[in-house]
Amino acid sequence: MTTSVQKQPILIVGGFGSNPLLYEPLRAHLHTISGQPVFITPINRLDWAQVVVFDSYAGLLEKLDRAVNQTLAATGSDKVILVAHSAGGVLARIFLGDKPYRRRAFYGYQRVSMLVTLGTPQRAIRDGRIGGLSQIRWADQNYPGAYWPDVRYVSVIGRSIFGDPDGPPPERGAYQSYRLLSGEGAQWGDGVVPLDYGLLPGSLHLIIPGLRHDPRPDRLWYGSSPAIVAVWWQAAIAFAAAPPLVISYNQEETQVKPSGYVAQRS
Repeated sequence: MTTSVQKQPILIVGGFGSNPLLYEPLRAHLHTISGQPVFITPINRLDWAQVVVFDSYAGLLEKLDRAVNQTLAATGSDKVILVAHSAGGVLARIFLGDKPYRRRAFYGYQRVSMLVTLGTPQRAIRDGRIGGLSQIRWADQNYPGAYWPDVRYVSVIGRSIFGDPDGPPPERGAYQSYRLLSGEGAQWGDGVVPLDYGLLPGSLHLIIPGLRHDPRPDRLWYGSSPAIVAVWWQAAIAFAAAPPLVISYNQEETQVKPSGYVAQRS
């Protein structure tokens, strides 16, 4: 039996170097907005540190697999919705697959109904240990675009920082990060991921002005408030619920913003 996405549990997958506690505000906001049970994958900073040492997501995939199975068992659902931040979206794309990664495939597409990525680098121009470039490339080369037809893909990216090598620290940092991923630093993005590289081809594209990449209390990010979460979550639910003929995977880029706040820079 397939349950409506509006009744399925939600599992948050954190980004590089994060701890689960960092996503507790997002979990609370998402639960309030959706009315659905929301869990956080127990991947911590030590787990991410192992990625730096071994240049592999193998251990993280094992943890995500267990978290998905535990979430399904706890709720009695047959499918889960993944909401993945930053590198967590790369991890999720690999998890969905049927090709062995470091000798094991996880076939996550059979247990996941929708993947929502928040500021995820969907592709990179080079391999490398720094920034998880090799894993980004592996996911993109083996599962390009909205790969699994039974999984709805939604990619959300903030438009807040234009990279500038001679600007203030946020703009200089953005320039270096954008350049690492795409080869070009002078462009818009969320301060870490450039716009085009945060949008997965074939997914529903949502660009939200003013949102920054990292969850910090002094800036707007993807999980800052119920109003911001509602913008991308309600769009994702509408996308998941509509027949493919009504909303197709080949979406135009849509710029949306929550009411009650002004973008930092337009």
